[in-house]
Amino acid sequence: MIITSKNNDTYKFLKSLKEKKYRQEHRLFMVEKPVVIEEASECEVEYIALSEFSYKENKFENILKDIDKDKILIFSDKIFDGLCDAKTSPGIIAYYKEIHREFNEKNGKFLYLDDIREPGNLGGIIRSADAFKLDGVIISENSCDLYNPKTVRSSMSSIFKVPIYFMSRESLVNLDFNIIATSLDNSTSTRDYEFKDKDIVVIGNEAKGISNFLMSHANSFLNIPISENVDSLNANVAASIIIYEMMK
Repeated sequence: MIITSKNNDTYKFLKSLKEKKYRQEHRLFMVEKPVVIEEASECEVEYIALSEFSYKENKFENILKDIDKDKILIFSDKIFDGLCDAKTSPGIIAYYKEIHREFNEKNGKFLYLDDIREPGNLGGIIRSADAFKLDGVIISENSCDLYNPKTVRSSMSSIFKVPIYFMSRESLVNLDFNIIATSLDNSTSTRDYEFKDKDIVVIGNEAKGISNFLMSHANSFLNIPISENVDSLNANVAASIIIYEMMK
């Protein structure tokens, strides 16, 4: 059956998942890239939405062959765009349960994102964490939404591969880990610092940097050597350099 009406309950439900409050309520998020859906084949899909055109053209045969038919929903081309967040859609959207987890780790190397606000930065950092095999990424309570479609697009399939946790600043400093803040003053270069298997490096907010609370509770301080002509780096770029240095 092809769903053709915007008043259809299933259509309205899936469309609501474009908004953060409904994603949180239903603990679901959306993925619009076919390559990501293919790479996330080990994760269970809750729903697959298809445009009528992509269904009739059998565009996603490889993706759909192992999906329960009851989970596949087909929408007329006229209303399918209303489900999409991306400006251009290939004609498929997959919906998954939230993938973040509880932090119960006793060792490892992690990043803590202290109120990162740009979804593109968050997704890019997760991508770098996957590329360099970081043990995980911890996200502060006031950071941007992990499940924002832009975050998901920027991370590609890495959102399914990197252990991701949510944690308050107060909980972070109570962990039995070495908390490392980035700072230009009285700090060690990332080239010289000897990273250990119980380190958490804090990446600060794009505009305000690391909070005073975490600066006052840090055990060590790091700097990234850069040209005197540049006073700072994009949060994604800085995080990527630090992850590389941590894991090399």
